[in-house]
Amino acid sequence: MTVLAFAMTAQVSPAQGHVYMYDRGGSHSGQSHRSGSIYSGPDGTYFGLRLGVNASRVNSEATYLESNSSKAGLVAGFVVGQQIVPHAPVLFETGLLYSEKGGKSDYGGNFCYNLNYLEVPLTFKYAIEMPSAPEITIQPLVGAYMGLGVGGYVKDFQTREAYHSFGSEDSQFKRFDAGLKLGCGIGIQMFYGEISYNLGLANIGHDMFDETHNRGLTFTIGLNF
Repeated sequence: MTVLAFAMTAQVSPAQGHVYMYDRGGSHSGQSHRSGSIYSGPDGTYFGLRLGVNASRVNSEATYLESNSSKAGLVAGFVVGQQIVPHAPVLFETGLLYSEKGGKSDYGGNFCYNLNYLEVPLTFKYAIEMPSAPEITIQPLVGAYMGLGVGGYVKDFQTREAYHSFGSEDSQFKRFDAGLKLGCGIGIQMFYGEISYNLGLANIGHDMFDETHNRGLTFTIGLNF
C-alpha cells in the first residue's frame, strides 16, 4: 500500500502540509515549472511503508502439490521509488517485503502449505492525476518480483504432522521464486493503497516435468514520505 509521488522539482503547499511535486517541464528562462501533485522528496525519491495481506495458492501440475483453495498471509515491509522519466510521472519502485504465501489442499489429507518469503519488487508505475482532484492519483503498475524462501511448514491436519516447507524432498519446495507483477494503486496525498496479481514463473517444485508455481492477489496500504 503505497502513495507514489515523484518530483524533479519539489514544492511545499502550506494548505496541505508536505506536498511535493514532480517536474512536468517548462521554461528555464524565468517562467515557473508546471507541476503535478505526486509526492516525493526534493530529488524525486520517496520512501514508503507497506502493510497488507496475500490471498495466494500453489498451482501445480503435480496433484500432491496442487492447492484447491487459497490461503491468507501477511505482507509487510518498505519500498523506495524514483521518478525515472524527466517531466513525466513514470516511477520505478523497489524495496524489501516479508510475504507469506502458500495454499490449502485436501488431496490425500488436509494440507496447508505455508511458504514465507523475503521479496524484492521491481515495478514501473504511471501516476495519473484526477482532473477534479489533483491530490488523488491512479497508478497502474507492471513489473516483476524475486523472492527467497525463509521459513514455513507444510501441515497435515489429518495426521497432525508437519515438516519444513523448503527442502530437497519431492513434497517440499525450492527456496527461489520469481514472477510477474500486475496491478494498480491509488494515492491520496501521503496515503497509498494497492492491489496486484503475482504470477509466479519460477518452478518452485522439484519435478522438472510437473511444474509448480505461486499465484495470488496482494492487497496493501501504506504511507509515502
